[in-house]
Amino acid sequence: MDVIASLKDTSLLAVLKPTNDAFAKVLEEKRAEIEAVPKKTFRYGDTERHKLDVYYPTVGTTSSGPTPVLFFVYGGGFTSGARRLDPPYDLLYANLGAFFAKQGILTVIPDYRLVPQAKFPEPMEDVRDALAWFLSNIGSVNASAPAGSSLSLDNPGICVMGHSAGAAIISSLYLLPSVLPLDSPIRAATRGLILQGGGFKFDFDSLPIDPRVLLHLYGSKERTLELEPVALVARVDDEVVRSLPDIFGLVSEFDIEQIKEGGDEFFKRLEKRLGKSVRYDVMKRHNHISPHWALLSGDGEEWGFDVAEWVKSKA
Repeated sequence: MDVIASLKDTSLLAVLKPTNDAFAKVLEEKRAEIEAVPKKTFRYGDTERHKLDVYYPTVGTTSSGPTPVLFFVYGGGFTSGARRLDPPYDLLYANLGAFFAKQGILTVIPDYRLVPQAKFPEPMEDVRDALAWFLSNIGSVNASAPAGSSLSLDNPGICVMGHSAGAAIISSLYLLPSVLPLDSPIRAATRGLILQGGGFKFDFDSLPIDPRVLLHLYGSKERTLELEPVALVARVDDEVVRSLPDIFGLVSEFDIEQIKEGGDEFFKRLEKRLGKSVRYDVMKRHNHISPHWALLSGDGEEWGFDVAEWVKSKA
């Protein structure tokens, strides 16, 4: 069934609830399969927003080499989102963790602080701290693996994927040595960044979110425009650019126009700074919301298989 055939509007408000409702019904039929994938929750900080879920590769899917690791940072306009949503949408992100675990990838989904509780750079610091916790607690992660698992995490190669606000968070994190120092073990362990439908440019005349969110997060309009990812990638030192891992960009075919325009500008500036091309794929038939809902639905999963192969190639 082509669940997303009628969900092609590029307006966020027009597609949000219809997309959520359509895929929630489809994934409900896969609930047993999704919930059968082994998962363990860990705390990486002091608050309820400082927890992460680890989805373990299903038995028989890993190779004899290093176990690939994928961190996923969800979006939500900096004000919403959780690694576990409330019913009837509680299978979103659980399906993502299960999908990549079924490809032999250990998948980690952390929560992070949101506006209005958070101000810049606290969301970036939370993702950094989740990565640091993982690297420092591999023994605990291994100890919770299901019987029969064959994990090799002695020297993990991590890929970090972010969607929408999540892509803004991780791109900013790796472009800001004040938050993630150049000599950080996290940078050394990161093999790739996957940036999906990123909020890279904040045009206050056509924002898809309430501008007060950005003003609260960054402090002012001027500081927002100074710290938006398209501005950061253009002005950071060459040393920071050289420190970046491989990058894989994705955008939905029917994404929000500002997301498309900002993504085009970000990747053009990135390629200019790197002096080489960067992979930037279109997720066919998808709107801004649908890619992650599609995983394990049987409809629109192609991008997920592409990402899984890319992540495994970096391990």
